[in-house]
Formats: sequence, C-alpha cells, structure tokens
Amino acid sequence: MGELDELIIKFLREELGDDAELAVRLYLAYKEGGRRGLLKVINELLRNAGIEVGEGEG
Repeated sequence: MGELDELIIKFLREELGDDAELAVRLYLAYKEGGRRGLLKVINELLRNAGIEVGEGEG
C-alpha cells in the first residue's frame, strides 16, 4: 500500500468514524479489483444481510 492510500484511509477514518471501516473496505476493493471488486464486496454484504444476489447482477 502506498503513501497516498495510507493518507486516504487515514482521512476516511478521521472523517467517518464508525462508518470508516466499510468505506475503507470498499475503497480497497475498488483499488484492487475495480468495478468487479467493488461489486463482489457489495454482494457479500448483501448476502450477509440476508439478501440473495445473483453473481451476474449489479
């Protein structure tokens, strides 16, 4: 992880407080996997909430 990433994560944690971990997780997913990485995390969160989402949806 680069210096810019560390600054972005620090900013998110300072500004968002309790919501920061979700924001950091989404940021890293997008950085690592682009749109597909982001959709993968969102689908996982929805499944954990009891909402079934097909792999091709989103």
